Amino acid sequence: MVLIDRLISVPHLNQSQLLARWKKFINGEPIDAQEIFCETYNAWQRCLKNGINPFKLKIECLSEAELQYRKARVREIIRLLEPHLQTIKRTVSTHSDHYFIVVADHEGYVMEVYCDKESASGFCDLPLYPGVCFAEKYVGNNGIGSVLAIKKPLAVIGAEHYIEIFHKWSCVGAPILDDDGAVMAVIEVSIPCGSESPYTFSLTVAAAKAVEAALKQTQMERQLQESKKFLRQLMQQRDIIFNAMSQGVVILNKEGIVTFFNKAAERIWNLPASEIGGKNFDCFGQGRCWRPEPLLLRTIREARPFTNIECKCRNDQHDKFLLVNTSLLRDENGSVAGAIGIYTDVTELRRQEARIREQEKLAVVGQMAAGMAHEIRNPLASVRGFAQLMSEKIGPINSTFKEYMEIMIQEIDQADSFINNFLQLARPKPPTMQQCSLNELIISFARIFESQAFLQGVKVKTDLQGDLPPIILDKDQIKQVLLNLCQNALQALDMQGTIILATRYHKEEKEICLSVIDDGPGIPPENLDKLGTPFFTTKDKGTGLGLSISYTIVDRHRGRIEVDSKLGEGTRFSIYLPVDQQF
Repeated sequence: MVLIDRLISVPHLNQSQLLARWKKFINGEPIDAQEIFCETYNAWQRCLKNGINPFKLKIECLSEAELQYRKARVREIIRLLEPHLQTIKRTVSTHSDHYFIVVADHEGYVMEVYCDKESASGFCDLPLYPGVCFAEKYVGNNGIGSVLAIKKPLAVIGAEHYIEIFHKWSCVGAPILDDDGAVMAVIEVSIPCGSESPYTFSLTVAAAKAVEAALKQTQMERQLQESKKFLRQLMQQRDIIFNAMSQGVVILNKEGIVTFFNKAAERIWNLPASEIGGKNFDCFGQGRCWRPEPLLLRTIREARPFTNIECKCRNDQHDKFLLVNTSLLRDENGSVAGAIGIYTDVTELRRQEARIREQEKLAVVGQMAAGMAHEIRNPLASVRGFAQLMSEKIGPINSTFKEYMEIMIQEIDQADSFINNFLQLARPKPPTMQQCSLNELIISFARIFESQAFLQGVKVKTDLQGDLPPIILDKDQIKQVLLNLCQNALQALDMQGTIILATRYHKEEKEICLSVIDDGPGIPPENLDKLGTPFFTTKDKGTGLGLSISYTIVDRHRGRIEVDSKLGEGTRFSIYLPVDQQF
């Protein structure tokens, strides 16, 4: 309790008794250490060991340059002390006409001195000015040097000082410590003995602790800013790396909200990151992903990754085949924090594989055609010749037999036409390429075809993009493709409905999409993969060669055909033709 009372109120010590003990100590006479404050006795022992003269003050000063350098190091501490210094000034000035408030650095060098006007004019004999050192090894125990020695708040009153010049002063000091307990600075208040305020010590300690807290907060804010800066740099590096990848990268938080969407992902889904960021991944995937639940959401829900899973999705232009790899993101506690998905676009690879399969089919058909066409057409030509001759010989006498001959000739011509189509499928005629306007070609075709559609109660409409670039193609062959697709649509509509011919330019892919759209019954899913296969047909009188020929023509134009059909809603055949290819 004695120590606590001393620290809080700085009691008036019996200076005459203390002075007597001081004299005995400096004269080398033994004294009872219990008779004085333990820190005072320990400080006197340190002063004696350092060979300090109790009657002579040793002054150690900094150069002006060194002083300015050290001031810069404690500038933040002095700034934070400023409001507390004003409070201490008001308090001590109510009890004493003279005072010194000193801020010293970690080695005891005075950085700043605040005092009353008279003390500032040199009225007092204390050597307190910026640059002088108040470490114990120079000026004995005091409110600065002794605080540095024990790293604790301390009061040194009157004759407790080892050097006699300080016996007229009461000094209290408090260290300002860093996170590791090292002293960064000391705040010290000196008042003439007998004029002490009971609050000086507590105010001084409170000021030091307040600065420590403010410095810690400042340091935390600085670390937070550095962490934010580092995080921004990491995010920038992440964006640079991920956006340079050819694979699509999508990152979700644990709620399934998109937090990152790289450039490749934008190209895959034809969606800007600004629109999808911050939205639910499931919402953006509706109508685009063919799975009931996207793999990336399953990764979060089931807390397990997926590797090399092929998925099919659709953007607003065409189908995409993606190879999907997902991984879990976990927080510091190991809980699921989200997921990352890597999407490799293998659409072109699958198209090439499909093209190879079609070419293999056509190669087989070609071999069949080469082996069969000659053997079939020669007998047909002979039969047709005799049928025509017999028709002429019969004359008008027997019209029934003449009618039979005409039917034979028509059937032979139909068989010959079939063989011609068969040969065209096996050995297609090289396209005669020329630059033209696809829109003008479609308008010209629509004018001819709409009369045929009108007879079946079907409307033909066009939806043409106005700024299509010119394209290089074989007009006649593309018209044949249009005719095949439109006739198929016409037969599917069955005396009602609408056929729409539409064009769109996809600038990034450098291709034009020509679509034939109908609102008919649609194509059953089990038949979609068979489209384009020679001799596959669902029509009573179909040959199954029209679509095969169309696929071959488009392939010769280095394009492709994609089909999208829903039962009860209709079918869309999309023909994609390149605009930057020179043949």
